[in-house]
Amino acid sequence: MNSRYRVAGAAAAAVLTATALGGCGKSQSSWIADKYTKVGYDTYRSPKAPQTVASEIGRKFRPIDRVDDMATMGANGGIFMRYPKLVVGVLPNGTGSRITVDNPRGGYSRHYSHVSGRWSSPGSNGWTRSGAASFRGGGPGSGK
Repeated sequence: MNSRYRVAGAAAAAVLTATALGGCGKSQSSWIADKYTKVGYDTYRSPKAPQTVASEIGRKFRPIDRVDDMATMGANGGIFMRYPKLVVGVLPNGTGSRITVDNPRGGYSRHYSHVSGRWSSPGSNGWTRSGAASFRGGGPGSGK
C-alpha cells in the first residue's frame, strides 16, 4: 500500500473520531443553548409547550429527578429537572416555554416553592447521581 493512502486514511479516521467524540461530550447547558433561542443570561425560549420541551431535554439528558407541578398549578407551575451540577426549569411562557438553566444552589433557590418538598438542598458540589447532597473537600481539618 502506498504511504500516501495510509496518511489519507489516518487523517480521515482522525476526523471521524473527533467528530464522533465532539458530538457525545456536549453538556446539558451547551446543548440547550444550541437548541433554543437565548433571551437572557442562562434563559432560553421555545415556541413549544413545556411538556414537549421538558421531554426533549429529558430524552437527551436523563435527570436525577423531575418535578412537574403544571397539573396542580397550571400557568404558575413548571417542570423542573435536577442534574448533579445543574437545574433546568421549563416554565410556561405564553404559548411556548421559558427555559432556565442554573447551578444547583441557584436553581434550588429560584424554584424552591416548586421543589422544596421533593429535593434535598444541594451540597457545595451539587448532588450525587442518587440525589444526595455532594460536598467537595472535607477531611480532618475542614469545618474548623
